[in-house]
Amino acid sequence: SYTGIVEKFDDHSIIVNLDSPVIGESGDCSVNFVFNNNYHYFDSELQILDDTKVLIFIPELIKKKLTRKYKRLYVDGKVFMRFKVIIQSKSVQFKDSPLMDERFIFQEVKKPKPAIDKILISIKNLVSEFAQKIQIKVYKQNDKFDFIDKVLRDTKQIFLIYNSYEDSLDEKRFMDKDIMTIMDVFNYYIRKGEPRKRIEDKLLDLLQDRRNKRIFSECYIPLLLEDEVVGYIRLINDFDFHRNIKPMNALKTKQYAEVLVEALVKYDYFRLDSGKDYNIPVVDISAGGLLFRLEDETLKRYLAKNTLLEIDINLPYRRINARGIVTRVMKEHSEYAVKFQEIEQEDAEYLNSLAQGKIKI
Repeated sequence: SYTGIVEKFDDHSIIVNLDSPVIGESGDCSVNFVFNNNYHYFDSELQILDDTKVLIFIPELIKKKLTRKYKRLYVDGKVFMRFKVIIQSKSVQFKDSPLMDERFIFQEVKKPKPAIDKILISIKNLVSEFAQKIQIKVYKQNDKFDFIDKVLRDTKQIFLIYNSYEDSLDEKRFMDKDIMTIMDVFNYYIRKGEPRKRIEDKLLDLLQDRRNKRIFSECYIPLLLEDEVVGYIRLINDFDFHRNIKPMNALKTKQYAEVLVEALVKYDYFRLDSGKDYNIPVVDISAGGLLFRLEDETLKRYLAKNTLLEIDINLPYRRINARGIVTRVMKEHSEYAVKFQEIEQEDAEYLNSLAQGKIKI
């Protein structure tokens, strides 16, 4: 990612002076910048003008918002809030599936309290078409993590041993960016500065261990809750079964993993809210969004860019409910910027009047 200062803009684009030279080519990009005291986040296309200057095209919707100025009011110590993380449904893709078990998990996960055991049975039925065995692990608070856990938690990607007898440190089997092979994991940790010999030994020992256990092909699909790995689905084919777990199989299982996480959230398996008390300080606020500070390390694990939040704000003479998206994470200050997506018109007008000093806090 790159940071910089907007040099100029017109109705169609902005020109940004970057703090560091850009590496790569012109193409798609995600943009987050502050203008007129308001946060703007959008996907667009950029053109590289020189090493430290880029031109970014402005979508029509964002162009309209640039002219809308929301004054922000510093309220630290005066305004507090509570929130709940909202998980976006991943199951809609199975609504009209020709497979009965996929249609079932779509119907089941829509319920307020889905039956986890029934969803697990359906997932096992579905993966049995390409995997001999399946194991599902959800991490607990005091779990000890092994090397596989470390790989999943660090990369947040699928880890696939396609063939334990042939996979190597110097062969790239697949080009899919969502799947890590033995070679990908090796290169990942080398780039991170890990000692080459240590990672080499870890991976070669892993392959030898799988051969000793007669495991022919194996795949780990992380259970992702926002930006946090909370467990995994493991697929196993032994030497006698002698079938490779293919990338398309791994990616299909990733879809089932997303549904499983959604079901676990609805079952309140994870703590995704700040509680009943209004105890989270709001640093500043406007009709367009707010900035809050969070010290709870458990909740921080589930907050990332683009996380959806349902927010209750406790003002001295008013309580406001809104839904917003996290647009910026400032870990060094434990602060999170939220842009409102849904807020009542009268509440937005109240916040605007508050920020402009028409109403005293």
